[in-house]
Amino acid sequence: MKKVLGLALALFVAFALIGCNEVTTTAAPTTIFALGSDTGHYEPATLSGWEVTRTVYLQIMGPNNTELFNGTVTVVSSNPTFYEAFLGACTTKGIAQVSATDSGFITSVDSYVNGTNSMYWMGSINGDSLLVGANSSQVRNGDYLQLVFEAVSW
Repeated sequence: MKKVLGLALALFVAFALIGCNEVTTTAAPTTIFALGSDTGHYEPATLSGWEVTRTVYLQIMGPNNTELFNGTVTVVSSNPTFYEAFLGACTTKGIAQVSATDSGFITSVDSYVNGTNSMYWMGSINGDSLLVGANSSQVRNGDYLQLVFEAVSW
């Protein structure tokens, strides 16, 4: 009798769990900055056939709230990253930049160079600081990206 009761209980629990579906929703990122009218586009010189298109919002701010870019960037890539969105913005708008393609480390944008007055280029996605290089930080549709030249005390 105990075995039959145990088996019935086990079947009840199994069916109860099967009926439960975990619902996951991804909330839209909150607006980090007021979106400007600049536009940018990035696409590699050669395509592999595995590209996806991501549209993100990017703001590049120099010192004293000098806005260098503020708008929408479309990235067509097999692995869309913060770095590609940055390159698309700079290329489209004609902003000079120095960076390392292999790591995505951004050294200078326009005339603002890392280390000047203890200021450095710092990136974030949806308000969260980048934890890895810009070329390893993947982006999704609707992400808010910021690159700000700010004072840093290490």
